[in-house]
Amino acid sequence: MTFCLADAESMRLLATRLDEAAGEITRLQGGSVTAGLPLTAPRELAHYEGPLRELVEWCHASAADLRRRAAVAAQADLIEHGPFAGASPYEALKSAAAGGVDDELAAFDRLGADGDAAAFFAGLTPGRALAVALARAGEVGARAGVPFELRFAANRHLVRLALAEAVRVGDGAAADRYTKLLAPDRQLLLFDPRGAGRIAEVLGDLAAATSVAIMVPGTGSRLANYLRGAGADLRNVHESTARMSGGASATIMWVGAELPSGLGAAALRFHAERGASKLREFTEGLGLQPDVRTTLIGHSYGSVVTGHAVKAGLHPDNLIAVASPGWGVDFAAELNAPKTRLFAMRHEGDVIKLVPPVDDVMSVMGIVPPTSIAGHGSDPVYLRGVERLPSGGESTLGVDMHAHSDYFGHSAASHVATWNIARVVVGEAGR
Repeated sequence: MTFCLADAESMRLLATRLDEAAGEITRLQGGSVTAGLPLTAPRELAHYEGPLRELVEWCHASAADLRRRAAVAAQADLIEHGPFAGASPYEALKSAAAGGVDDELAAFDRLGADGDAAAFFAGLTPGRALAVALARAGEVGARAGVPFELRFAANRHLVRLALAEAVRVGDGAAADRYTKLLAPDRQLLLFDPRGAGRIAEVLGDLAAATSVAIMVPGTGSRLANYLRGAGADLRNVHESTARMSGGASATIMWVGAELPSGLGAAALRFHAERGASKLREFTEGLGLQPDVRTTLIGHSYGSVVTGHAVKAGLHPDNLIAVASPGWGVDFAAELNAPKTRLFAMRHEGDVIKLVPPVDDVMSVMGIVPPTSIAGHGSDPVYLRGVERLPSGGESTLGVDMHAHSDYFGHSAASHVATWNIARVVVGEAGR
């Protein structure tokens, strides 16, 4: 069914009228048409029983379809009246609501989880591709094979919907956060506000980059603190890699799995193992060309995630551990990535150096934990086959409680750390 209507209010009103018409038909027949005519109904009505049943079913089905279209049309109105209006997304959603891409939406739904999304979108005109991406934003935003620009558009739309909900419930902090994420320069490859939230943001031209770095932050990182935490780190690292590469690099911050909220949970491998599979799926789903230099950068617990991802088969060109409790191995060879160059960095004053392996702590207590649950292996800084990068904090005496988070900021030490990380990312390390 195709409708010329494209405003949400009219569609909802028509849906209500159709449901009312179906109810009235049933009432006039003295019973439920779908259950058959009552025994007291006049015999001559039996001739109309089948057509009436079909009419009632059509009314209910059409009403449900109208409500689905109304929901899409209402999303278009958010663009029309919101602070970040865009004519193309607005027209695309209106087209989807009016039935302009019904066939394309049905074809996309038939793809399933394993269908060739790249080939599907390649066969659509830009306008129709955008309409499908926005109407199915929840499926398109994180899907491998979808062109990056369409993923950006889908995730921007998801942020826009989250902003509308935050405004509706009066969550000012969330509304401010989502408004900032709608800034024109934001490129999101993943966005999900549910629970602790998930987000993956890229800086640079991912489609043309010759060097791509994927960063994974540490304990406590979540959507609520992304802008002032991991998001800020992303910009500082990318500034160095972009300058060093002449703009030929792209940098991604990936918060695509739940990370430990505190130190107790950070002693366990549970979050790392679950996150590792998602990180591998995300990275491989980018479809980067073989000649693109790839680097995984894990800070603190994020390095545990990257280590488990490499053990599980993700083989970047470079793996960098920053202030790491361990990659989940006692020997570099256990990563099973002989072609991956390994690097580690840690300030001398970083408190992480005083944290003993959880296996040792529990052994002292007389507890022998299963190796699949607790412990992150040896400190990568001391592993044979790992090159230690200067962090700028080598001369610190004692313990600096701020050192653990001082690798990607604006301090003198951070500038040294970020610069040396950038050298690895763009292939300058060791030259």
